[in-house]
Formats: sequence, structure tokens, C-alpha cells
Amino acid sequence: MTDNQDIEDSKVYISYNHVHQLIQEAAPRLKNFNPDLIICVAGGGLIPARQVRTFLKEPGSPNVRIMAVVLSLYEDIGSVSTQAEKLGKQVVRTQWLDYINTDFTLLGKNILIVDEVDDTRTTLNYAVTELKKDVEEQAKAKGIDVKDAGTNFGIFVLHNKLKPKKADLPPEVYNEKNYIAARDIEDVWIAYPWESNDIVYHTKRAVEQGNDVFLP
Repeated sequence: MTDNQDIEDSKVYISYNHVHQLIQEAAPRLKNFNPDLIICVAGGGLIPARQVRTFLKEPGSPNVRIMAVVLSLYEDIGSVSTQAEKLGKQVVRTQWLDYINTDFTLLGKNILIVDEVDDTRTTLNYAVTELKKDVEEQAKAKGIDVKDAGTNFGIFVLHNKLKPKKADLPPEVYNEKNYIAARDIEDVWIAYPWESNDIVYHTKRAVEQGNDVFLP
């Protein structure tokens, strides 16, 4: 068996249908957190964040606002044929929230950070830490104690990998209400549909693995 075939056999393929149903299943917990703002970690969090907003929509109420930050942790170390990758050692921030050119504030908001997977937790730790710094700066500018800012952070991921993490989340975030993972999963290579350049093949593999539509 070739190395390429070994890599292919190790992937867990997830279809768009499956992603949609995972978010639908998590919707009651997401509504319980009641976010005022969704911050997606691009690129993996973009599509899940948009679907989360659909399930949060209530008749007669406006859509929850979505904003994006771009954080990179994965490094490509293989050829195009193997598509091998490894975890980067540090987070690279290429896009963040714009507070200067708008009157946007984080103060007094329930903020839901959305990504596709909680792997080493490094990226999520970075996002929470940096956003909390922003809250502290905004509170200071308003002359209020950060404890009185009324900002609350939560996290939603499609999959939480059951493995030792390289970073932690603060207890006010990592708890039953604020940390929401649609599924706990072993430490496997998850292939998400938005990463595929052949969605027909991708969906076929997801169906074969039982990761397409699941019954309630």
C-alpha cells in the first residue's frame, strides 16, 4: 500500500449535510448561550458560523452579526500529492477586528467564537486571550472596570479532538454553557467539505464512512 493510500484511508470525511445536522443538534445549547455577536476563525469557521446564525434566528429579531478574524496555525510540509500537514508552532494573525474606523465595541456582549475543530486548542486560546485584551482596553477607555464590562465569551466547534491540548481556556469560557462542541472525536484527520476540490468524491467518501446524513 502506498503512502498516499495510507493517508487517504486515515481521513474521516465529513459532508455538508453532516455539518448542517451537527449544528442543528447543537442549536439548543447555542440559543442558551444567546450570542449577540459571532466571531468566526477563518477559514474553517466561516461556513459553520453562517449556519450557526441560521439556527439562532428568531422570528421578528435581527440576524446575529458575524465578524471574522484570520488566524493560521497549520503549515504545509508535504507535496501536493500527499497533502501532508503538521501543526504550526505559533499563531499567525493576518486579520483582526477593526475598532478604529468604526464605533464597534465588545463591551456588554455575549460573543461566540466559532471554528471547525478544537485540535491543540492553541488557536482558540489565542483568540480568547486577544479578545479579552481588547475588552480590557475598551473598558479602560470608557473608564469602567473590566469586571463590569458585561462581556461574556463562548466557543462553538464542530469537533473537539480527545487529545492532550497545548493550551488552556479560562474557566469562564471552558464550562458546560460556554464551551459547545457538537462532537467529541478521536485524534483523526478530519476532512471537511470546504477543503475539497472534488465535492462529489468527498461526499461519496463521507457516505461510505457514515458521515453524511444521520437519523435523529
